[in-house]
Amino acid sequence: MLQFVLECIAFQLLFLVIYDFFLKRETFFQWNRVYLLATFILSLVLPWVKIEAFKQQVPQNLVMYPELWWNFQKLEITATAIDEPFFNITWQEGLLYGGMLVAFVLFLLKLGQLHLLKKHGKKIKYPEFTQIIISNSTMAFSFFKSIFLGDKVVAKKHDTIIAHELVHIRQGHTWDLLFFELMRIIAWFNPLVYVYQNRTAELHEFIADAQVSKEQQPAHYQQLLAQVFETEHISFINQFFTKSLIKKRIVMLQKSKSKDVFKLKYLLLIPLVLGMLIYTSCESESTTSEVKNQELSLNDEALIEDIKSEIKQAKIQYGENWFIEMPNIFGDNQHKDFYIQTKKEYFRSSLSFIYYMSDLMQKYPGKLKIDPASMVYPSEEEYTNYVKREKAFQILDENLRISVSDKDMSIHLIEKDDKNLGPGDWITVEDVKDLTGTEIKKVNKALDLIKGTPRNVVIKDEQYSFLILNKIRQPLDLNFLEESSKNSTGKSEQTETISFASIDQVPIFPGCENASDKRGCFNDKIQLHISKNFRYPIEAQEAGLQGRVSVMFMITKEGAIENIRLRGPDKLLEDEVERIIKRLPNMTPGKHQGNTVNVPFSIPVTFKLK
Repeated sequence: MLQFVLECIAFQLLFLVIYDFFLKRETFFQWNRVYLLATFILSLVLPWVKIEAFKQQVPQNLVMYPELWWNFQKLEITATAIDEPFFNITWQEGLLYGGMLVAFVLFLLKLGQLHLLKKHGKKIKYPEFTQIIISNSTMAFSFFKSIFLGDKVVAKKHDTIIAHELVHIRQGHTWDLLFFELMRIIAWFNPLVYVYQNRTAELHEFIADAQVSKEQQPAHYQQLLAQVFETEHISFINQFFTKSLIKKRIVMLQKSKSKDVFKLKYLLLIPLVLGMLIYTSCESESTTSEVKNQELSLNDEALIEDIKSEIKQAKIQYGENWFIEMPNIFGDNQHKDFYIQTKKEYFRSSLSFIYYMSDLMQKYPGKLKIDPASMVYPSEEEYTNYVKREKAFQILDENLRISVSDKDMSIHLIEKDDKNLGPGDWITVEDVKDLTGTEIKKVNKALDLIKGTPRNVVIKDEQYSFLILNKIRQPLDLNFLEESSKNSTGKSEQTETISFASIDQVPIFPGCENASDKRGCFNDKIQLHISKNFRYPIEAQEAGLQGRVSVMFMITKEGAIENIRLRGPDKLLEDEVERIIKRLPNMTPGKHQGNTVNVPFSIPVTFKLK
């Protein structure tokens, strides 16, 4: 929303600059009226417009964290939706709504002023308008089809003023001013709304003056303008006399009519609006490229050789940091729920993992224990099974998916020819897609009982059967990694990025300077910060969204928080976690072997509905 507001204000400013420098002094008053109304509305619409033909890829700096770093920390935050007070709003929201309330009250007071004038004035009805005579007054203004005149003005028979106000009535000028009055209530903080209203009210007077001066003697009309009248300080009425406008109106009356050729100035709108459309249609481009559909036709051997070449080239280009820097290893989309990797994405991530683990085993012999099953080259059959598993996972009830994920278990759709499922508990439910509260409690109880055992749980309905089991693979323990290498002189050559688990001196969270256990204090402060700033998005609650959002960010060598990366079931939940992380304070940077380094930190935040 903030970006939308800033874009609207920026567009309005550009439109007003064009108006003030090129159009304001011309006598194309009706054209200018349309310009002001149209450009203001355009400024509200353009930020939402995305034209495919204008789309560009705007590159952005992207740090690709190794997959292994996402689960280094055992720390986890569980955030539960609670019944919040009805008026639970932030101070920013309070300021916004408070300003809107004040602006609305002022609007009502102005309407009250008009009502009192109309109530106490003498009314005379005419075919086109109602004249309201105010006693002991020299005011003159119109509001919709009512013309308010002081009795002293009527006594002098200033019919010219009535003719002037009739122009306002016939052309519906009050509607223009009321539109901007409404915008003043909604966007009271935007100074350009007031400028737009002021420019429009000014044009209304020029339009009415130009019309009346054609029918009256210009000299007599200018003399009338120079007289002194009372004014009402109401922003949405068309009043005949306004001190700040008298000089401008007289100047415009004396100004020669602009040549038609000058209407070409309005063509300046075309490149301006096109530029805005190009800006609003731009989309960010990560450093990863999209996998083309035709790549799926490659056979296993050719595809593997192709990816090996990519890895070889990445090693030449990035050296030991190839796994971090190599594009396309882990794309953003695959971390979303229900995203199924393309064949090349699946092969690339599998092969990159194998080569990276091989590099680590050579560098640290005997220290890395890896399941041999994870070091087998991927195949067409393996990819087909992966796709089937992912598609099957999409069938499940959302609460069951969360339970399986939270308990770090695996789940598979049981095929008819599956045999030797092993010992386990069978749970029959009405619909695996939509479990009742009682059913999910029963499943959770069974999952708690089998955790850490060789037993399984089978959940089934009339159509599907699913096998839930403990994961066979053990999590990799990479705490032994020392993020440095020895050069030929034997001196330590420090890399710029060190994992939180391996660093000598962790970054210091404000308030942990004197703590004996700075690592523990850091974790405690992170948990406190997330708990304190957490707000379960209302839209997410209404949509029933819950699940785990993993977030990783970099604590730079300057102590700043940058390169926030998120994985979660929905953008609403990801945005909430990103908002919280962006509020983290600057920290004292981490050090490794005496050098200040960048430190990635990851933490999962679980959203749960009651």
